[in-house]
Amino acid sequence: MKKLLYIFLFISLGANAQVVLERQVIGSTGGYVVGSSMSLSSTVGEAVVQTLFSVNKILTQGFQQPSLVVDSVVSYEVINESCRGAENGSIFVNNVLGCAGPYTLFVRLAADTTISFDESKLKAGVYLVRIVGASGCFYEQLITVGIDNDEECKLKFYSGLTPNGDGDNDVWYVDNIENFPINNVKIFNRWGDLVWEQENYSNEEDKIWKGTNKNGKDLPDGTYFYIADVAGTFYKGWVEITR
Repeated sequence: MKKLLYIFLFISLGANAQVVLERQVIGSTGGYVVGSSMSLSSTVGEAVVQTLFSVNKILTQGFQQPSLVVDSVVSYEVINESCRGAENGSIFVNNVLGCAGPYTLFVRLAADTTISFDESKLKAGVYLVRIVGASGCFYEQLITVGIDNDEECKLKFYSGLTPNGDGDNDVWYVDNIENFPINNVKIFNRWGDLVWEQENYSNEEDKIWKGTNKNGKDLPDGTYFYIADVAGTFYKGWVEITR
């Protein structure tokens, strides 16, 4: 009986080796940075998502993934703008038939081809993309960048922090702060003493509050108060640390 079970499992695994799993995602909010051998795609709510490309495989970790478009000539990925005004939509070209990469992109609005854009800092819209390959070959494609939330990007400061190392709510994530890079965030204790400060606060590892003081030591549980100067607009509130 065991031998039959082993044979069944072996055949089942072999038969399913070529199965393609469909994406089950809600949105594609985020952006990416392209390196020499891979791209890193960041998404809202996740620290980082890694996407690896090869000749015939695309492997992406994470629940919010870029949408893949493949036609007879070119395959590319689009990450939508997260909210109106964010300018964090992006386009990545995987392959152009008969034109080997790496590729350089020249991105212009289809309605006005006189203005060029960075392919990783796009608003929602239709773009005319000129794709230039390593040998100088080129191809032009109309590509649409969508929008995940048509509302204006707004900052959201959360009032709870549980930096206990369980990977859940360990850092003070501020929604949409990446869209307002000129800012200053100060954290005070209940006596009004400045315990932590960050110029150009972001949700990146080295510029995010983890419930520590200026020396990197854990602050005791309790209520703390923040003042955020974001391009001249001040936001004030409180944060409760509970470990």
